[in-house]
Amino acid sequence: MASGYDGERDRRTHPERAGLAHGRGLGPYDPQAGSQARRRLPRLGECMLSCRVIDCTDDRGQLAGFVLAQLGADVVLLEPPGGSSARHRPPFAGDRPGPERGLWHWAYNRGKRSVTCDLGTEAGRERLAELAGGADVLLWTGSPHELPFSYAELAEANPRLVVVALTPFGLDGPKAAWASSDLIISAAGCGAALMGNAGMPPLRWGSPQAFLHGAADMAVAALVALAERERSGLGQLADVSAQVSCIQSSFCYTLNAAWGVPAMHRNGDGIDFGAYRARWTYPALDGEVTITVSFGVALQEYMRNLFAWIWEEGGCDEATRDSPWDAMGAQLAGGQLPASEADRICDVIAAFTARHTKAQLAEQARRRRVLLAPIATLDEVMDNDHLAARSFWDVTTHPESPTAHRYPGRFVVSPVAPLAALAAAPALGTHDHDGAEATVAAGERWPQAREVPAEADAGDGTALAGLKVLDLAWSVAGPYVGRLLADFGATVVHVESHTRPDVARSSPPFHPASGELPFEGSVLHANTNASKLGLDLDLTKPGAREVCFDLVRWADVVVESFSAGALGRMGIGYEQMRAVNPGVILLSSCLPGQTGTLEMPGLGNLTTALFGFTSSSRWPGRPAAGPFGAYTDIVSPRFGLAAVFAALEHRRRTSEGQHLDLSQAEASLHLQATALLDAEVNGRAMVARGNRDASIAPHGVYPAAGDDCWVAIACTDDGAWQRLATHVGLVDVAHWPLEERLARQDELDARLAAWTASRKPLELQDELQAIGVAAHQVQNSAECLADPQLAHRGHYVEVDHPLLGPVTVEGPRFHLSRTPGATVRPGPTYGQDADRVLRSLLGYDDAHIAELAASGALG
Repeated sequence: MASGYDGERDRRTHPERAGLAHGRGLGPYDPQAGSQARRRLPRLGECMLSCRVIDCTDDRGQLAGFVLAQLGADVVLLEPPGGSSARHRPPFAGDRPGPERGLWHWAYNRGKRSVTCDLGTEAGRERLAELAGGADVLLWTGSPHELPFSYAELAEANPRLVVVALTPFGLDGPKAAWASSDLIISAAGCGAALMGNAGMPPLRWGSPQAFLHGAADMAVAALVALAERERSGLGQLADVSAQVSCIQSSFCYTLNAAWGVPAMHRNGDGIDFGAYRARWTYPALDGEVTITVSFGVALQEYMRNLFAWIWEEGGCDEATRDSPWDAMGAQLAGGQLPASEADRICDVIAAFTARHTKAQLAEQARRRRVLLAPIATLDEVMDNDHLAARSFWDVTTHPESPTAHRYPGRFVVSPVAPLAALAAAPALGTHDHDGAEATVAAGERWPQAREVPAEADAGDGTALAGLKVLDLAWSVAGPYVGRLLADFGATVVHVESHTRPDVARSSPPFHPASGELPFEGSVLHANTNASKLGLDLDLTKPGAREVCFDLVRWADVVVESFSAGALGRMGIGYEQMRAVNPGVILLSSCLPGQTGTLEMPGLGNLTTALFGFTSSSRWPGRPAAGPFGAYTDIVSPRFGLAAVFAALEHRRRTSEGQHLDLSQAEASLHLQATALLDAEVNGRAMVARGNRDASIAPHGVYPAAGDDCWVAIACTDDGAWQRLATHVGLVDVAHWPLEERLARQDELDARLAAWTASRKPLELQDELQAIGVAAHQVQNSAECLADPQLAHRGHYVEVDHPLLGPVTVEGPRFHLSRTPGATVRPGPTYGQDADRVLRSLLGYDDAHIAELAASGALG
């Protein structure tokens, strides 16, 4: 693929976009100016979010400020005199290092103002305090001992200030001061344990993403605290742990040991359930495809469609075609079917797909409703017709490049307040003297900060008390949105139907006591829908739809995650909702979004494959081996939450509701924005590195004593390498500079592996952390549950299940200092809260409820 954006080709293909390729510089008072992309820029009054943000993060956290800037916030990037680390981290434009050529900076600092400030000096800290005095939000990343300010002092000067800190393990606790890196967080947060091939070391994501999970949570934490401030008038401190954020990538399977079920294990691009394995990556004539192979009732239709197709082409016998797809998962888990049967099924699929090209398979899958997607490379992602049809890309010229380039664009489509198409990332210190002060004090542009009321309304002590949410979502991506809202005090009613079971209910593993309780024992459902109320409605019945509309009248927010347009076809789409509640905010979350050329039902593993995540997560020369599960299902909820909070703020100012269109693919692409820019700017597809890093060596996962035990080690600077080499006894190579270490990694890895192999992983991590070397054992379920840092944060919570007794679920994703969240119950059983919802929330009487029950509307 040629590097750069081909404006002439785009104008020929899409004449309506003519003249939109080139941008202007970022001028004072206009943070949206400078990116004439493929959609109209919003006027300031149209932006969903009006707030001032001081961004003191580095490459690990700058995604947070970027998300807030897209929503309309005025973001000042406070950088050290030499520039943020994002400016100095490869890759670089044209492969020429320089503070204005770092693609991490280009990716995550668009639309911000750059102000230099040395926070290591008293004058710098005074400057920060001055800026924070007129701000709404301050974002910071680092280790707790590096914190350059006192929250108490900042809050005394500006009681409305929200401060969000992203640290590797949290602001306090036994690991708070530990050395870290992206690989270390992946190991500590169960990410590495579930990625890679069986029999090989655990694997990290193709591009560094562990801290980006934390950065996305930073944006959400800031918005939760801002929403709470509307009631109390007070800011607070949000504590985001990158380790906890990364754990979300495990789909709650760190809970397995607590539920008495086997731990998950890495299985290439698929899932090892312990009792059996489900393979998801399959060969094609010209590459690979992914198929959602699932043995259970929720996805039985798609498995039947797949094997009818295979049988038609002579790829299987009738007995295989007619396998009991609805019951097979339970039979495999219970031992009624041997694990070899699942392997045989996957082998039949592999033999079939190997005879076809990716395009042939994708076209037939679309026609036949089979959950299949090609595994796309990054250059194929950049040329994806669907993304072009949805005008996803921002097209911007950077001063360091004469060519206009495409950047990942808006993460959600808002019809009433379009997200800003942001300008190129600023040059270092551009706004030191002309605009930053005005930005922070510009009363003519931003509403003046309100005085803190003499008697602030504390509500019920939760951040989101009074917020009402109707949750129509299924699987994982949509329900995670409602889960966080419920944890922080919103009343969330989760509506589902036992006539069409949620895939989360039918996904193993299951609680050992749930054998006679179909669909009530799934770990995934219990965790994903924790803290919610449950109502069983059969929406095919007129009476159930009436209940649904009454819930719409009651709700502030509705969340749904059906296929594009499905809600409208059911007669309960946005226009019908708006007719009964003009202020309602509807978040529609689906794989490709509500418009475009791509029709794709199914789970996030399909978007993970089609949009570049799968192709880059592998060992060199081997098939794709990650990310684990339906990866975009756990990335996109953070962006959905950010959109919901911004829409609520917009409604507070304008009284307008709206329909938010969240493409899980588009939102998730922001986690690999740097890799996409590398493909766009440098014409380079991502090279599979395994666990190696372009600027850190040694950097890998090494064997330790025990069954499938490993330790991750990363020498983030020359000092760490010298300490490690001396400690290990590699004094002959302790003097090697980074360039030589990078060139001789095979030798270094072999010598380190020989040293680690006989030592226990816990001893290794403690020993190396004691000398200041970033290291951590690779943690799976049992290790996470025993982790003293996670225990200190109260991450795992025991709650009562009405059928299973006490069970463990995860707690809230981050801590708020004044209004902490709380997880009070597991996901509801079918219809568990019908009486409370119908009587207390909707005011129905006995006769009305009896009529609904008699009609079959209640499940």
